[in-house]
Amino acid sequence: MAIIGLGFVVARFGLFLRELAVASGASSGVGGASPFSQLFGVVLILLGGGVMLPAYWSYARTRLDLDNGRYVPREGVARTLTGAIVVVTIGLAAYLLLT
Repeated sequence: MAIIGLGFVVARFGLFLRELAVASGASSGVGGASPFSQLFGVVLILLGGGVMLPAYWSYARTRLDLDNGRYVPREGVARTLTGAIVVVTIGLAAYLLLT
């Protein structure tokens, strides 16, 4: 949920900066946000939604295993989701540093 919220904030803040630039009479692209902020926001929203499905699947499987007394720790889903989040985080950090 936090990733989805962050994506929404990133996308809307870019829109806010563009509107602020227009209202202040700045020329296009000067003082406004890069068009990539909306793209990053959408990527974060989709990543947040995409993370919820495998996370719930892992939770349901773990709960069933615990209830049946056959729990064995698994790390595959956690590694994959963590890797995806790290890649997007690095991309967002690079974007913020370069703009």
